[in-house]
Amino acid sequence: MPRRSLLLLACLCLALHLPVLAETPETTGEAGEITINADNVIFDRENERVQAAGSVEVKYRGVTITGNSIVYNTKLSRAWADNGFVLTYGDVTIEGRTLDYNVKTRSGTATDIDFEYQGIEMTGKRVELSLERFKLRDASFSTCNIEPPHYRVTASEIIFYPEHGWLVAYWGYFWLGPLPVVPMPTYIYDMLAAERDRRNIPPFPEFGSNDEDGTYLNERLAWHVQRELSGSYSITYATKKGLGAGIEADYIFDGDSRGNARLYYNGVDGPFGGVTHSLFFGKEIETEDKGAFAFVQLPKRKQLQLDTTLAYHERINYQRISYYPDFNFKARKLELGRDELELDLDLMAGLVAEQYNIRLARGGGQAELSWDLPESAWGDLTPALGVDGRYYSNGQSWEKTTGALRLDERWAGDVTLSIGYQHYFSINGTSPFNYELYRFRPADKLTSDLGFMVGETGVGISTSYYLDTWDPEDIDYSLLFRMHCYNLMVKYRSLRNEFELGFSLTEVK
Repeated sequence: MPRRSLLLLACLCLALHLPVLAETPETTGEAGEITINADNVIFDRENERVQAAGSVEVKYRGVTITGNSIVYNTKLSRAWADNGFVLTYGDVTIEGRTLDYNVKTRSGTATDIDFEYQGIEMTGKRVELSLERFKLRDASFSTCNIEPPHYRVTASEIIFYPEHGWLVAYWGYFWLGPLPVVPMPTYIYDMLAAERDRRNIPPFPEFGSNDEDGTYLNERLAWHVQRELSGSYSITYATKKGLGAGIEADYIFDGDSRGNARLYYNGVDGPFGGVTHSLFFGKEIETEDKGAFAFVQLPKRKQLQLDTTLAYHERINYQRISYYPDFNFKARKLELGRDELELDLDLMAGLVAEQYNIRLARGGGQAELSWDLPESAWGDLTPALGVDGRYYSNGQSWEKTTGALRLDERWAGDVTLSIGYQHYFSINGTSPFNYELYRFRPADKLTSDLGFMVGETGVGISTSYYLDTWDPEDIDYSLLFRMHCYNLMVKYRSLRNEFELGFSLTEVK
């Protein structure tokens, strides 16, 4: 490098560092350091501006901006790029045409941007950037990583919350290939839906049938006020119930305190709904890994959970149940001094009313002690002992003790098999509620779950048989048609005559 350039660079570094180091702790928290590298640099001391051109790189505490031409104001801590840029910090990398950005507050605006965040591709003609959220205009997103994507969502505005992996699209369309097929006033996509024990709303109506409703069609759409308050509204038609409607609200106080409120109506059942609030405690626990083949992915959970439910005529096992209210405390994978021993505990207390039957106070709980034996050539063997006791204000009680044995095995090619056996050691009393006795029979049971992939098609078969007569309790079939970026799912519970057809976007991995 020529001596003149070296001298200019040294003077520039000194000029850049002095204003930053001179700021008060109240303004910056602590001294910061800004570095600018470029082929050509001009420093305007009077206006405290740096003009850099040719392979420009601006760095400040984990924030990096690169481009062909960048102007930086040392007093305002702002960078301007008007001929293309790449902005990177944390897991975020944004490419665009122009940028106006404060590197200290990590906020600003940009145009014609394109960025990927943990598997989601997003574009926007204009974006307002901040640490808490991105606000994109004339925007689109997709989780499909091919060009052109199998699907995408276009919207007049998308609000993205990077810290929470959560986005909301307003006044948009869902596109399959080149065709806009579904208009959507609001669409919410949660990257971590499975971990939060939730499902993203499908962009297409849900179709199915059962003996109580007949054939039904349910169209759900999202609504959104802010990240802490959102939900859905729906219109349903069922051949045995006619037209129905409903609304749900999901609210968040913080990560460990959140809930759901819901209200539905149809001409046969009338109004029904409820509110469930959940509190989470303790450490986060791992859930079972089912591999690439999994029709239902288990969510991440805290070890302790308290659910409080106030409900009116909500359907459980084809009965209409009301809680006034009901408390349910859950403890999962409690340690008992040995890694292979685990205790799951459920405690309940509340006032329960079953339509056309009885209203009683109920309390009790159940516990299961499992022992994860060392894996053998036959698979993973887990024995368990269970106790279930429920007590009712009319003097009735229902007590059960059980033993169970489960064998799990996984083979290459996403093939999983689980075989289980359950035995009742004792049964005392019975429940006064029909929904608790739904399909209950005091006989030993043999269960099995088989899942495998054939190309992009997943097949699942679940069975349960009573061993005294070998009569089936359940025989359920599942089909998963994996279309790279979205899935078609078919579920059929043959003995219950329940059928479901659904569409879902693939989860971001």
